[in-house]
Amino acid sequence: MSHIFIGKLTDAVGFCYRCNFMNFSRNIRCLKCKAEGPKRVSADEIEMKKGDWNCQCGFMNFASNRKCLRCREARPKRQLNPGEWECPSCDFLNYRKNMVCLKCNCERPKEAAASEYEEQLWRRPRS
Repeated sequence: MSHIFIGKLTDAVGFCYRCNFMNFSRNIRCLKCKAEGPKRVSADEIEMKKGDWNCQCGFMNFASNRKCLRCREARPKRQLNPGEWECPSCDFLNYRKNMVCLKCNCERPKEAAASEYEEQLWRRPRS
């Protein structure tokens, strides 16, 4: 019987030579296809996906992580374009025209409210 060992995350991850699935660096088998010995690569070789973020400690975190998996620091606030807002419930990035979060329907916080001018720009004309 084979066992899969999942340890703490480190700076490197392993890509399976058979299916190219990204495994944690200490897995001795691929979690997807069960092949042995994922190829280890350094953090510099990993392409970040949309929403992934780098912690001040140097660890690359996936977009879904609210805290760094290495040092447990909270994810820093994103640089937002004028009018954009992050949902306080699920951290989804919403456009200025959204009055509720497109992901979880949470109401837009008052401090993220658009100006009256912006609201008029996004309102649909009434028939």
